[in-house]
Amino acid sequence: MRKGKRRNNKGYSMVELIIVIGIIGILSAVSLVTWRSVDSANYKKAVSTFESELSTLRTATMSQDSRMAMRLYYDPDDDCYYVERGYWDDGFKTDVSGDPTLDSSSYYDYAGTSNPVKILRRGRVAYEGSTLNSIVIRFQKSDGSVLVGDGKFSFYRGNGELISNVNLTKNTGIFYETYQD
Repeated sequence: MRKGKRRNNKGYSMVELIIVIGIIGILSAVSLVTWRSVDSANYKKAVSTFESELSTLRTATMSQDSRMAMRLYYDPDDDCYYVERGYWDDGFKTDVSGDPTLDSSSYYDYAGTSNPVKILRRGRVAYEGSTLNSIVIRFQKSDGSVLVGDGKFSFYRGNGELISNVNLTKNTGIFYETYQD
């Protein structure tokens, strides 16, 4: 090697370093925006999946079997909310007034189906303002009204920010979405 050439190699100039750092900063900002968009889409998908399962259950109940039910529950082992479809035991419990209770012990899931469906990870679902552990939802076969599980389901991000409310109407069985508490 020639010694003269070695002495002229002084590394990168300050301008080159600033350009590289600027490029890294721009790429980081773009990836952060993309990550937040994907994360936001996953939260909205949770609400959409829940609504789809409600609609499927209502349609199936009215056209097939009055015992069909759906259970929305929280699994603390993997910090997720799941929906599974199943059947309501005809010997279900009632409260003092004779109305069906929200007790999930009378519920059993389908055998051999692709249950359960994960709907929300790193978030929280509240039912009528209280954090939800488990609830069974049933519809009336004759008119599609809600037998058990009507009310407001609130979906929250992991940071506590409201994603959406899904209001399930008792008399009609129709649900609608709102974005305010």
